Amino acid sequence: MTLNKIYEPGEDSYLLQKYVDQYSKVDSVLDMGTGTGIQGLTASKYATNVLSVDVNPEAVKQTKTLIEIEKKKNIKILESDLFSKIPKQKFDLIIFNPPYLPKHKHVDNIALVSGKRGVDTTLKFMDNVNEYLTTNGKILLITSSLASQSLLDESIKTNLLEKKELEKIHVFFEDIILYELTKNELLKKIENMNIANSRVFAHGKRGLIIKAKKDKTVISIKTKKPGSKAFGNLEIEANTIQKLNKYNIGPKLISYENDMLIYEFVNGYFIEEYIKNNSKSNINIVIDKLFDQIFQMDKLGINKFEMHHPIKHILIENNNPVQIDFERARHTDQPKNVTQFCDFLISKDMTKLLANKKIKFDSDELINAAKDYKKDYNKKKLKKIKEIIFSSS
Repeated sequence: MTLNKIYEPGEDSYLLQKYVDQYSKVDSVLDMGTGTGIQGLTASKYATNVLSVDVNPEAVKQTKTLIEIEKKKNIKILESDLFSKIPKQKFDLIIFNPPYLPKHKHVDNIALVSGKRGVDTTLKFMDNVNEYLTTNGKILLITSSLASQSLLDESIKTNLLEKKELEKIHVFFEDIILYELTKNELLKKIENMNIANSRVFAHGKRGLIIKAKKDKTVISIKTKKPGSKAFGNLEIEANTIQKLNKYNIGPKLISYENDMLIYEFVNGYFIEEYIKNNSKSNINIVIDKLFDQIFQMDKLGINKFEMHHPIKHILIENNNPVQIDFERARHTDQPKNVTQFCDFLISKDMTKLLANKKIKFDSDELINAAKDYKKDYNKKKLKKIKEIIFSSS
């Protein structure tokens, strides 16, 4: 793609400029993709400090000349590919008019085109912008109806932002849209706990798992989805994990505060994926360790209620199984972790998966051993269950 062409101001630039004129009465402004410098120079009329950035050295050179001509002392100019060379600092306002046209064989200007869906550059910007935006800061972002709005919306939610459409104008064959983006209340609460790099990692109907960093530790934050009323008791889950951590079971708990369960991030594979991609010996090691864990849970009287179908509840990290999601776990006089896991192993999908790794056992024999174990939880009966499973080893 050509890089030497500077994007000249058009309808999108003038739409953005109108709002930059309104929003720039702040201390610090980042003008991302400055082009001719129109937005940074506009912001400099009101802001205390402005940093204008562009990946195009010609744009940087031209903007620098304009700054010198207008004798602006509150603007700095920097050549950088998005945030790559920007010093770590926070801005009250971040302005971005990115390339937003989908790739076309007749257009190859990097100032105009941004991948097949017209959002590649914007998505890279979104994944880093929170680390440069103050808690109550604002982003002014231009996009087009030709660009994928679904991918943009997904990125906004993943990065815990909220959007508001400020204005939309129709130009020839497209709509130019200006959004105001702000950090949502959940992200603000997380940042007030000195947690950084927060992004939604997984989500369900009611809850969210957010991957973030606290000091140098990569963490997971489990919390309810904003607006959700139905959700499990995180305090009970935190207490359960705290008890199990004494026996090296579950993710390492860091804290429970502000209705958030915080534990060390587990960088592993779900059990079915692990079995598909590992050797027989490694799989046997993991199953053996899992049985030891759930036997201990049975002895403690903690029932997970998920072991009959734990495909999303067991992660394998360096051949060590880590159980996650203890939302439903409760104390009971008749825990069923071991027997439920036996049911899982004899399910049609699992027996087929294990057979592909040459791990075969008699299902009826395992059922009888599980029934016998249920009468009296002890290591001798657990050993019998293991012997049946590993008999083909």
